[in-house]
Amino acid sequence: MKCPSCQTENQNSSRFCIDCGASLAVAPPLDDGIRRSPSAAVNKRYAQDKSPGVAAVLSFLIVGLGQVYNGDVLKGVVLFVGFLVLSFTVIGAIGVWGFGIYDAYQVAKGNKSIWK
Repeated sequence: MKCPSCQTENQNSSRFCIDCGASLAVAPPLDDGIRRSPSAAVNKRYAQDKSPGVAAVLSFLIVGLGQVYNGDVLKGVVLFVGFLVLSFTVIGAIGVWGFGIYDAYQVAKGNKSIWK
């Protein structure tokens, strides 16, 4: 069973996702006949109809800007401050910068949930 929040594959008997801890309880079908979990509706508030490419490019230009574009301002600010703090170490700054690009792309694509 795939987690509706982070798309991690879990055992069919699991009640919670092994990666993000989201509930795997199956919700009753909605009007369109698609079964969704309760947490799936919560995650759709963010990064809905966002372009993964635009999110990645924005994070490439300014660390955390892709997260702000996706609707997660807190994560964007944390990444930007982390980049500034770690800027005295090249490896730390590149790590935060690279993570920001990857995360913005994955969240906009819908493969990763946003911090709650």
